[in-house]
Amino acid sequence: MSAALDVVGLPGGAGAFPGGQGLEPVDLPEVFQVDVSRCVRDVLQLLRATRRLHDVEVALELPEDPVMARVSGRRVEQVLLLLVAHAADMAPPRAPAVRVVVDPPDDFGDEGPRFQVVMPGVSLSERETHSVVLSPLRVGSPQRKLARARELVDSMGGEFALERLDGGTAVRVQLPAPGLASF
Repeated sequence: MSAALDVVGLPGGAGAFPGGQGLEPVDLPEVFQVDVSRCVRDVLQLLRATRRLHDVEVALELPEDPVMARVSGRRVEQVLLLLVAHAADMAPPRAPAVRVVVDPPDDFGDEGPRFQVVMPGVSLSERETHSVVLSPLRVGSPQRKLARARELVDSMGGEFALERLDGGTAVRVQLPAPGLASF
């Protein structure tokens, strides 16, 4: 069902308003072939434009070639927005830069494209980690973005993992494998 509304009985035909203005769809078309690297750049541009990063530095590690994935472009961007916003919200003062790393799928199509957000200085307790991964309804408000990102990754058929690092946390997302790409 389209997000556009059907207007019947207005002068000038269906969907027309005085002055010739019709109703436009409010949602963009869904894209299922996206460049993950481009999504990362677009998300960071949006977060910087809205001053959502709170002066937190974000370092990118992107391959030169596009990293194509057959998933919802909007959902990939939502996941990235949630993860980078969480990293910016939780970063302690004068923490090292948040890193966003994108890796392409393997040549045989067994592993899909991957990305990770490394958040230095951000730590989660074991209970918080389990809540994000296993029971998102019990997640406290600081980790709600992580739980929502996990749900979106699950809805795309991907894998979401949290890893505790020395001095930080990494969130790894693996998108679905594209299938046999080299044959």
